[in-house]
Amino acid sequence: MRSQLRRTGAAGIVVSLLTMTGLATNGSTALAVGGQPLATGLNADGQLGNGTTQSSSSPGSVSVPPNMIAVASGREHAYGLSDSNRVWAWGDNSRGAVGDGSTSDRPTPVQLALTNVIQVEAGHYHGVALRSDGTVWTWGYGGLGQLGLGTTNNRTSPVQVPGLSGIVAVAAGRDMSYALRSDGTMLGWGGNSFGEVGDGTLTRRVSPVNINGVTNVVEMAGGRNHVLVVRADGSLWGWGANESGQLGIGSTVNRLNPVQVLVGPVAHVDAGAEHSIAVMADGTVRTWGRGQRGQLGLGTTTTRTTPQVVPDVSGIVDVGDGRDTSFAINAAGQVWAWGHNDSGQLGDGTISDRRSPVLLGLEGIIAAQGGRGMTIFLSGVPDDPDIVPPSEPGVPTASSTVGGRADLAWTASTDDRAATLTYRVFRDDGAAPIASFSGATTGTITFADVGLVSGSIHTYRVQAFDGANLSVLSQPSNAVEIAGTTGPPVLLDSNFGSGLTGWTVAGGFTIDNASGSPAAPSARVAVVNAVGEGRSSLSAPAAEACVSFDVNPAAVVGTARYSLLKVRNGAGASIGRVELTASGALSVRADVTGTRFSVTGALPFNSWHRLSLCVGVGSTGSLRLSVDGVTRGTWTTNTGSQPITIVQLGDNDPRSATVNWDSVQVTGGLL
Repeated sequence: MRSQLRRTGAAGIVVSLLTMTGLATNGSTALAVGGQPLATGLNADGQLGNGTTQSSSSPGSVSVPPNMIAVASGREHAYGLSDSNRVWAWGDNSRGAVGDGSTSDRPTPVQLALTNVIQVEAGHYHGVALRSDGTVWTWGYGGLGQLGLGTTNNRTSPVQVPGLSGIVAVAAGRDMSYALRSDGTMLGWGGNSFGEVGDGTLTRRVSPVNINGVTNVVEMAGGRNHVLVVRADGSLWGWGANESGQLGIGSTVNRLNPVQVLVGPVAHVDAGAEHSIAVMADGTVRTWGRGQRGQLGLGTTTTRTTPQVVPDVSGIVDVGDGRDTSFAINAAGQVWAWGHNDSGQLGDGTISDRRSPVLLGLEGIIAAQGGRGMTIFLSGVPDDPDIVPPSEPGVPTASSTVGGRADLAWTASTDDRAATLTYRVFRDDGAAPIASFSGATTGTITFADVGLVSGSIHTYRVQAFDGANLSVLSQPSNAVEIAGTTGPPVLLDSNFGSGLTGWTVAGGFTIDNASGSPAAPSARVAVVNAVGEGRSSLSAPAAEACVSFDVNPAAVVGTARYSLLKVRNGAGASIGRVELTASGALSVRADVTGTRFSVTGALPFNSWHRLSLCVGVGSTGSLRLSVDGVTRGTWTTNTGSQPITIVQLGDNDPRSATVNWDSVQVTGGLL
């Protein structure tokens, strides 16, 4: 299947929000008004959704209302998503893939109980849905952990995947699933025998884990055992199985981590069983991988390990895949098809394989999704998508007259539709924004970046988002030196520029010369089931203090919470801590009472963030956490009677994690 976010790439590529198209065994495509699904091919399990089990070599209507905005195809089952955000399902249900609470095949589509769905995807025998609240729900076969529920049990009805929130897109492969965060980073789970989860291992993952080394993702496509993603710059990356060259990197070596396939600009990509297809920004199509059944459209049955241009096909706006089939769609909704056709899955009225593209007798098609021996097309009237990005924001002006704070101002972006935009602020060319907030399309926009180290120097860039398109990043602001902090004294200030001076070091707590923020060196823990911590005493005990630090978590493994920071008293007892889970969930713990407080919003991995924990000691003490200058929670609790004397970075319990810290400062008072 494929899922994507609307983006404007470096070469002016524009694609649509939550537009999904087919996979070898799954897929979905959106953007229709009053869409009618059509199905062709094998129908032994009712996967054509017409109330029968009779196969057909020509497309016929699926028995669902003509208001579908997306379709998704599994191996022998399929889904339709209506404009009322409800899921219809049909076909093979032996393992619960239909999701209606039974294991009976459904030749006639049924509507699922799940509501407010904005995206649905299909794996080999499982389903994945994204709701409008950013939660992810799964059902069907779970034998390889592809449901992400922490078990290998099947589920015949949708179940929420724990620990996931704020998700903007989902995807599925044969026995794996994926979720995309708003910052362009990915999570994966399920079967991992070929590295298809993308976490650098071959370990089956029954719960979501972070995918290594790929950011700014706008489109995901899962095949049988490989994955392809498009980044915002139009480049194409892939990982997983590669025995037939389906990664397109010139070899047949499997990859456990993302590798670049094409510089681009790629507009869309899709993944078949062991082949892949992409449409470029210029409307040409490229294919690679297994070719024994003509699925590459090159007129031969030769396997190719690098992308090849499909001849005689141009002006294409979207592509789709089946197990061994490929489809290309132009702006008029005409469809070219090629590949395996033993059951009539190409929809050309024959059961003859096609090694070169053939034009089908269809018009008004906006999606083509294939499974094993069958294809679902979606006809309809494309909607009127917002494809014009906001204008580039004005160059920010930065100043600092208040200690530890930078004040920014810039001219608002304009937009052809939206009256309110989301502004994203980036510090020092960081890959992830330090803040996002709503603002107008007229006048001057202001923002204060707080908790900064006095004397540090920073630049800023801003970007606008209209709900569908990102603007170009602004030019950088002037460099601003942060004013000295008045009021509370500085009790500890360490940027690790002189190594670990002043820190008591346990195993695994080292200096990293590559991952500093804003410049190396930084302190780093990279441990596997081991202790990794550093402690430093304050220059004076404090009844009130704020600990501010930059942190870049790369990985937290397991179900135990990992302590990013602890504040301790003179006896070494912990007063409070900031914790992080493998899914990026934050919490603050009052150690005196053993009370844990949940923090809204995940902390994205593989990017730097500024955290501050402010602690007031007392029987009615307080804890306050801010992330990237935004307060995430304030709690009144018993924090004990002894003042803060020691700061600890990292966890003194055996954990498996990789985390960087930088620019640690403790002020003797609540800011």
